[in-house]
Amino acid sequence: MLFLMVPGIGLAQGSDAGTRMDTLSLEQCVQIALRHNPQIAVSQGTLESSEAQETLTRSVLFPQISGSAGVTRTGGTSVFGSFVVSRSFNVYTAGFQANQMVFDFGRTYSRIAESADLAHASRQDLRGTEQNVIVNTYTAYYNYLAAQRVREVDTETVVEAEEHLRQAQGFFKAGTAPQYDVVDAEVTVANANVSLIQADNNIKIARIQMENVLGVPLPKNFALKDILGVSHAPISMEDAIQTAIKSRPELLSSMAQVQAGKAGLTAAWTANLPSINLSGGYNWRGFDIAPLYSGWSLGLTVSLPIFEGFALDAGIDQAKANLKIAKASNNLAMQSLYLTVQQDEYSLEEAAQKIQAAKKLVQQAAEALRLAVGEYNSGTGSELQVTDAQVSLANARITYIQSLYDYNVGYAQLERDMGVIK
Repeated sequence: MLFLMVPGIGLAQGSDAGTRMDTLSLEQCVQIALRHNPQIAVSQGTLESSEAQETLTRSVLFPQISGSAGVTRTGGTSVFGSFVVSRSFNVYTAGFQANQMVFDFGRTYSRIAESADLAHASRQDLRGTEQNVIVNTYTAYYNYLAAQRVREVDTETVVEAEEHLRQAQGFFKAGTAPQYDVVDAEVTVANANVSLIQADNNIKIARIQMENVLGVPLPKNFALKDILGVSHAPISMEDAIQTAIKSRPELLSSMAQVQAGKAGLTAAWTANLPSINLSGGYNWRGFDIAPLYSGWSLGLTVSLPIFEGFALDAGIDQAKANLKIAKASNNLAMQSLYLTVQQDEYSLEEAAQKIQAAKKLVQQAAEALRLAVGEYNSGTGSELQVTDAQVSLANARITYIQSLYDYNVGYAQLERDMGVIK
């Protein structure tokens, strides 16, 4: 890929020296989007849920301690020989119990590994969401700059068309040009004004697109720092693919989900094995009519599932299916990586070549307009030549702006697909 440094062609919006206090840079817009875009909040919530699930799974390794207290009113009758005595009294109880998993053939540790891998996958999903928001911010930012530059082109075109209309009117009054020239120039002015109206509307649309990505409304009078140029370092295809394999969040997430699937399958299989648990407690019990007494208990329990309605077999089958899905998703993520990175590289190379071609096109169109106007002023050219040259120059300038937009957005997309955009 060629390293290009293309100078401006008189369409820049401003410079560092002339920026206003409310001028936003691309970096500022990215930070705003990362703080306020709702997609980030959704992914953060998913990550927090995964981390909580990981903590919940680990809790089985610690003693489970609970306490209880209660009072029960008991009544009845007692028979002593020929005497029947009715009485009631309160029963008071209090105590605590503790349970500790001792050994379950690694089932708990497999569940912990599964939840840890899923939490890691959620972290990568959050990174992926953040990078999607960043590339969307880049796209909206460049789109707004391009819309502004197109408006500048259309404004200049209107000024040039009006100036030429005045010349045609002057020549017509002097009798050196036909009325057709005036009418044709008026049509050119009208068309230029229509294009300017559309350019104004495109800026409005670009603004609301930016606000949608940023997640907040923009100030009424704001400006963006114009960086719509070509100054990126080249990236080879091989380096891009290798970087993507190491850094792309979707691929790392799918790899973590494969590991989670393997751990889940192990946990499902070990559910057929026995588990050993230690339990104990201390309790107090007393009555209104008897003194308080206490006791303790301590025991070791071995449990082995014998038949649970085929639930264990179904759990293994489900874990196998989940692992199959995770592996297939990982393969798809790898295929997508190769596809998108290569497409990005080719599109970026094409955009770079179009910039050079469009730059030359602008220069040629400007020279053609200069010659057409000179010939018309000297009486050797036609109105149609001037009109065609004006339209060609405007289109060439817009083509150049579009090529700059395509290049910058394409580079941002490549960085996103490599997993390194920030």
